[in-house]
Amino acid sequence: MKQRVISTIAIVACTALYAFAANERATFILTDGERKSGTVVFHGSQNENLINGHLNLDVGNGPELTVPMEQVAVIDFVGGQPQGDELGQLPPSGHVVVLRDGTAQPGRFVNIIGGDTLVWENQGGQRQQYAIRDVKRVYLNTASARTAFNYTGSATNAVGTSGQAARTIQVAANQAWTDTGIDVTQGEHVVFEASGQITWDQQAGATSTPDGNGTQARTGLPVANAPVGALIGRVGNAAPFGIGTQTQPLAMPASGRLMLGVNDSVLTDNSGAFSVSVRKQ
Repeated sequence: MKQRVISTIAIVACTALYAFAANERATFILTDGERKSGTVVFHGSQNENLINGHLNLDVGNGPELTVPMEQVAVIDFVGGQPQGDELGQLPPSGHVVVLRDGTAQPGRFVNIIGGDTLVWENQGGQRQQYAIRDVKRVYLNTASARTAFNYTGSATNAVGTSGQAARTIQVAANQAWTDTGIDVTQGEHVVFEASGQITWDQQAGATSTPDGNGTQARTGLPVANAPVGALIGRVGNAAPFGIGTQTQPLAMPASGRLMLGVNDSVLTDNSGAFSVSVRKQ
């Protein structure tokens, strides 16, 4: 009996150690410029970090730090000073997530789950999940963030505003729509340059470039006249349209937020991503 109890304790201890090891580290940069670093913690049956409007951090020298979200300017997962173009593209207000590949996406911070997963709501109202290991920073108060990082440059190239510079978007094949962070108006011309390969099914040969896979017939696709797996777009809630690898400027069919996706009706078995450069003409 004694041996069995010791074994059970060892198993529980190993399980607890494994759960803690999954937690990522972060720095909360507060709106007054103060920085607090520690381990991202989670509580409750939903394994949430944000509870009753408060973010939580194990700073390692006493009780957990619990701070109202409105007092946090940035949740920083990588440290260091952001590049000027990262700070320059921030909008005057609102939330922005910046991934480690440089992609910036406006939207709304929802929560951090299990100490290692960011839950994000894009401007199309769709929820997305990012592994924290793929995230640089989450900006919760952009004005205070610029002050904390001593940024004095212009913000004219803010995410979601007009401009000629191209933005590269990673369009995950297992996600319904990826927010480009770009607002367009009906009739405005946008240039796309897409590359990469995705897998849209587990069967052999179920791969495609942004032009799609014309050898496989599928019904119920978002864009009926485009091959399965092709790169497609949508503006707001308007009907989706095909894009592929063509690089001629496309006139936008509606006004609103530009979203990108893949032409498939079942996304759970997909993998890979397209890399898409997007530029207003």
